[in-house]
Amino acid sequence: MLRRNQSPASLNNSHHSHISRSSSSSQISSTRFDIESSAPTNHTSVHNNTSNKMMNADADIPSSTAPLTSSSSLFTMNINRSESMAYASHTSLGTQWSKFVYYVRYNTKTFVIGVGLVLVMLVLLMDSSEGGSSGNSSSRGIYIRGSGSSSYARDHWGGAVHPGYFSVADSVEDDHTFHFAAVTDLDKLSVVKDSNKPLFRSTLLPGILTRDASSHRYKIEFEKPRTLVSQHNEAGRGMELSELTVYQNRLLSFDDRTGTVFEILSSDDGNDSYVVPRFVITEGAGDTDKGMKWEWATIKDNELVLGSMGKEFTGPNGEIENTNNLWVAILNERGELRREDWGSKFNFVRSLVGASSPGYIIMEAILWSDHLQRWVFLPRRISSTEYDEVADERKGSNRVVLVNDKFTEGEVVEIKMKASDMDPLHGFSSFAFVPGTNDQHAMAVRSVEEDCTGADEDCKQRSYIMVFDVLTGDVLMDEVHIDIAEKFEGIEFVNIYTTPPKWNKI
Repeated sequence: MLRRNQSPASLNNSHHSHISRSSSSSQISSTRFDIESSAPTNHTSVHNNTSNKMMNADADIPSSTAPLTSSSSLFTMNINRSESMAYASHTSLGTQWSKFVYYVRYNTKTFVIGVGLVLVMLVLLMDSSEGGSSGNSSSRGIYIRGSGSSSYARDHWGGAVHPGYFSVADSVEDDHTFHFAAVTDLDKLSVVKDSNKPLFRSTLLPGILTRDASSHRYKIEFEKPRTLVSQHNEAGRGMELSELTVYQNRLLSFDDRTGTVFEILSSDDGNDSYVVPRFVITEGAGDTDKGMKWEWATIKDNELVLGSMGKEFTGPNGEIENTNNLWVAILNERGELRREDWGSKFNFVRSLVGASSPGYIIMEAILWSDHLQRWVFLPRRISSTEYDEVADERKGSNRVVLVNDKFTEGEVVEIKMKASDMDPLHGFSSFAFVPGTNDQHAMAVRSVEEDCTGADEDCKQRSYIMVFDVLTGDVLMDEVHIDIAEKFEGIEFVNIYTTPPKWNKI
């Protein structure tokens, strides 16, 4: 063991000598103190002494058979150490680790506070990332649906604070009884004339569809209608609602004049309904201030696909002024919007029904079927001749067009309607698949606009509902007249008596 008063030369001369076992206890203690507690005055001397100590390890380690006093035992423990405990390891990693441990030991409070702040920042960052990456989210608090329910920590579709609370599943009373609702597009007749401010209305009509278990035929019962109102308008037109769809548990309707996507909400007791706008979407590729003329909506791959009538906009002499109504808009579950030009797809359908240019189709009822893996088109009007607004009122159709996803194959099914229901004024304006039928049975609205190209007071509107088999064309319920002289253009299986949950902020 190296003593402070021992020179390097004397250390080197002791290569073959043994450290005396008869050293006194005080000498051993003094030697241990000198090594572990005192800093060397000469770095070179310490390095050489340490090296010689390692070289003479065999000579310095006492025999295992020699008797040891308590002092010699302590001495042996110090000799067996790989290095002096007074200094850090000679590696840079060991030096840095020793410094870190030293800092933590003497700055414990500061270290704990720092770690706590880092953890809080990580939690906040994780919470922010779960709010979505659409770039337009903002903190609105956390809401819970009653007690024992899951919490919602991010904004919801269309900027709404709360999630939706409608579903098609809730419309099913049993295997043969279904709640539904229909909504009107009154065109210019939607204005509320006795209002002090611009106000526009639409009728929401609930009902129940029932299927006979033995015959599989349907019957219908209408319930008390509700009135939806809004001041949103474009050039004095508004609330011309042309479709009804449940998406993201929200009951949605679409204004074919302003391009507004409305959400229909229930009063607290479920006995009334009102609308709030969620999106306003312009027509075509979007580079215009004209609202899109929405006519149909469907859900495909968990996205909401919105479309128009599938016909070019033509002037008085038949020339094409724009093709904006051949575009569709697609909204995803985060409220992000993209657009697609469906011109080639509509032309494919036109060719299947013999309506290629200069002929045309007018589409107001299109759905995608997950079960059938087909697009289902119910043209409202089909014409093999050039568009004429007066003649157009009598171009009603009774055909279904089924098209594969790639729009490379399609078939036309004729609906086997009785002769009295084949009035050419009647045309499909909306339909919905009956729940539990694998999208094979459809409940459809057929609406009428008669003498509506002239003065408003001459325009006569009426609507009918029927049920048929999409694949065979068999009629399962003949047309039933709706005893309200209005043009219904949207229908969906939904229970509008659903009450909103009691949302509690926490």
